Amino acid sequence: MAMYASLANQAQADIESIMGLPASPKIEMPKPAPAPFHYNNQTVTVTGGMVGAINFGNVDEIKVNLQSLTEGGSADIAEPLKKLTDAVLVAEDATETTKNELLEQIALLTAQASAKPEERKTGVIKALFGTVKSGTEAISSTAGAWQAVAPLLQGHFGL
Repeated sequence: MAMYASLANQAQADIESIMGLPASPKIEMPKPAPAPFHYNNQTVTVTGGMVGAINFGNVDEIKVNLQSLTEGGSADIAEPLKKLTDAVLVAEDATETTKNELLEQIALLTAQASAKPEERKTGVIKALFGTVKSGTEAISSTAGAWQAVAPLLQGHFGL
């Protein structure tokens, strides 16, 4: 549709330049659909007994919130948050309990990020910000991912 609208607008511009008068209003270019959000779903294989379990409900909630951020025009924040989530999921230097707690906090943080500014809870955001920061700094493999997303979140939330 965008290609045909562009061609019609070009033809209209050509006619206007030949006639010297405006012919008709231009066709409004449709907005491109947001790119589909693909998430790196993790598979956990345990041999030799039950070691722990990752709660993928939090991961699904993060995925939905990141999709909402992307569709809302904040893809610049969604991608680093996705990388942070991936870093937590694959962190070998953290227990499943620690990962689950951190994923739960990231899910709440992404929910606040995707909410309308007037619906955000500043006190909750500040508490989550500090908790996620300390949690990611405690896991050496996730600290870099947090350092990449922290300034973007501070700007997004106005902290």
